[in-house]
Amino acid sequence: MRLPELDTVSFDAELPLALAPHSHYNAKLARETRLALRILAAPTEQRSDADPQLQRLEAKLDLALEVALLSRHPDSAPLHPCRLGLNSLAWHSEQDQSPGANLLLQLSPHADSALTLFLPATVLACQSEGPQGYTITASIEDALSDNTRPLWEKWIFRRHREQISRR
Repeated sequence: MRLPELDTVSFDAELPLALAPHSHYNAKLARETRLALRILAAPTEQRSDADPQLQRLEAKLDLALEVALLSRHPDSAPLHPCRLGLNSLAWHSEQDQSPGANLLLQLSPHADSALTLFLPATVLACQSEGPQGYTITASIEDALSDNTRPLWEKWIFRRHREQISRR
């Protein structure tokens, strides 16, 4: 099953993704998403002359963050083939969704991390793929504020460039 083309820059990945009712979205989840996007958008370049003590400190902070997040999100969502773009996402699912339905996407940007983004979404299309399930496309345009949109875009562009360089 192929994922549909999105109308913007995008990247493909197999990521933990769960769906929840849109009504579960609240200010606390919005804040958690904003903070997670700050981490994802932060520079990632490793200099060869980086101070080993700073690298160890960063590793300790990463561990502390993961331990704290695991207490909040102990269960990992199942992996789904996904295509993430600037304004929308597409994924394969065993369950269908009605176009126009409002959902809360719980997306982990890394398969081995408890870091989670909570994105309110509106289903744009749901295409049956026969016994393999469904391909769903959803808009997240309304999920991103003026503060979070640049962080999301930075992360999407970075992953898009990484995917191109691996080809």
